[in-house]
Amino acid sequence: MPTPTDPAPPEVPGARRRARGRHADHAHGRAFSVLRGVLVAAVVLAVVATGGGVFAYYRLQGNINAESIDGLLGTRPSDESAVDPTTGQDDVNILVMGSDTRDLSDGTGDEYGGADADPGARSDTTLLVHLAANRKSATMVSIPRDSMVEIPACKLPDGTRTEPQKGMFNSAFSLGGAACTVNTVQTITQVPVDHYVVVDFSGFRSMIDALGGVTICTPRAIDDAKADLHLDAGTHDDVDGQTALAYARVRHIGDGSDISRIGRQQALMSSMVQKVTSSAMLTRPDRLYGFLDAATKSVTTDPGLASLSEIASLAQSLQKMPADGVQFITVPTEPYPANRNRVQWTPAADELWQRIRTDTAGPASAAPTASPTAEPGTSSELLVAPSKISVRVLNVGGTPGAAGALSQALTGVGFVAGGTGDGQATEPGQDVLVRYGTDRQDSANTVAAALGGAKTVLDPSVGREVVVEIASSAPPVSDVRPRVTGTPAPAPTPTPTITARVATDDICA
Repeated sequence: MPTPTDPAPPEVPGARRRARGRHADHAHGRAFSVLRGVLVAAVVLAVVATGGGVFAYYRLQGNINAESIDGLLGTRPSDESAVDPTTGQDDVNILVMGSDTRDLSDGTGDEYGGADADPGARSDTTLLVHLAANRKSATMVSIPRDSMVEIPACKLPDGTRTEPQKGMFNSAFSLGGAACTVNTVQTITQVPVDHYVVVDFSGFRSMIDALGGVTICTPRAIDDAKADLHLDAGTHDDVDGQTALAYARVRHIGDGSDISRIGRQQALMSSMVQKVTSSAMLTRPDRLYGFLDAATKSVTTDPGLASLSEIASLAQSLQKMPADGVQFITVPTEPYPANRNRVQWTPAADELWQRIRTDTAGPASAAPTASPTAEPGTSSELLVAPSKISVRVLNVGGTPGAAGALSQALTGVGFVAGGTGDGQATEPGQDVLVRYGTDRQDSANTVAAALGGAKTVLDPSVGREVVVEIASSAPPVSDVRPRVTGTPAPAPTPTPTITARVATDDICA
C-alpha cells in the first residue's frame, strides 16, 4: 500500500522504484532470478498460509509493486510455440532486468554513490527467462549490456517518442525504462515477452542474506579496493549478500569484460538455485519467508505477474522440473569492429532465439527420449552416408516449427533436406519415428542413429526418401558421418555455437 513517504513516480516507468500497486495476476523474483527457487518457496509459503500464516501471506502480497506498460509497447511478435498436450500449458517468457538505480527500496543507495552522484537508472543485468510449455526446463538467457543492437523508437509516458538508434543494449533502459527494453528485446529477437520484472541492488543483497549466504568459487584471489572485495582463491561458503553483490558486479578481475562478469553471475545464480531448492531450506518456513520478503520488496512487475497466489499456481506447474533442467546461456557475441570495447551478436544468436521462439531450447536432460531399437546401436556400423539420404520431416502433433528446426539440424550434419510438413502419427504415442521404403533399411539406420536410436518402421509407400515423424519438440541430432563405413570423418566446419551451463554444474567449473 502507498504511504505518504513514498517517492513520487518517475517519468520513465520501471527505471526507478514506483509506488506499490494494487496487484493482479502473478509474481516472480529478482535481478539475478533464482527462478525455480523463488517459485518453490512461494508454493510452500502458500501452504503455510493456509495453516495459520495468513498475515505473512498478505504482507508478502502487499510488498509487490505492480506497473502496467501495455500502453507503451509496440507490436507483439507472433507466438510460434504451442500448448503442451501433457501439461495444458503454453511456454512463458519473462524479461528480468536488474536496475542499477541508486534510489534503492531499502534506502541504502548512498553506499553506491547515491542518486545525486549517479542519477537515473541503467539495465545492469538483463535475463530472458523461458519456461518450456512441458515445464521440464527453464532457460535463462543473459543479454550482455555492452551488445550493440538496433534500439527501436520507444513511446514515453508523456506521449513523446525516442528516435530509433544503434546503441548499447542497456541504453534502452535509460531511454525508456522497462517498456523500451521490452520493445527492444521483442524487436531484435522476435520473441514475445509475456511478463517483465525490474529489481534493484538491495533485493539481490537481501535475498542472499535471507538464505543464510551462498557458496562462491574464485579460481584466483581477488583484491579490489574499488569494489571493496577481498577474497582468497578457492571456495567460500556462506558468503553474505554484500560480498556476493560485489562479486557479481566487480569488473576489475579477469579480462574485465561484461561477458566474464556474466559468467560469474551465472555461477552465482546456480549456487542460489541449489541453496533455495535444498531440503534444509524447504523445511525452514522462517527462511522461506525471509527470502520471499526480500524478493517481493524490491521488484516492480507488470500487473499480470503481481499476485502471490498466481506465483504459487505457476510454482505448482514447475514441481516436476529437475534441477538440471534449469540452464543458463549467454547470447553468443564477438567483438564489435567499430569499438573493441563493445560486442555484437554472432549468427549463433539467431539460432538461440529461434529455439526460444519454438520452445526447443531446453537442455538435453529435458529433451524427449527417443524410443529405443535394437539397431542401430551407438557403436554399430552405418552403411549409407547422410549426403546420400533425403529426409522429409513431418510434424504429427509436435510444437509448431519443430519440423523445420529438425530439418535444419539434420542438414547441418550432412543429410539432404527433403522438405517438411504436417501429418498423422503412424504410431500414436511415439515421440520420434523413422519410416523407410523398400530396400531403404540401411538409410533409415543412419537417420535413426543421428536421432539417438529412434524406432524405424518399414513403409513401402514412402519411396526413396526417409520420413521422420515427430510428435513433440525437435530431438537432439548427432553427427554420424564418422561412423559410416569407408567414409572419413568430415573436416571441422564453423557452426553456430551456443554454450550453456545447468544449475547442477559445479560452480567452480
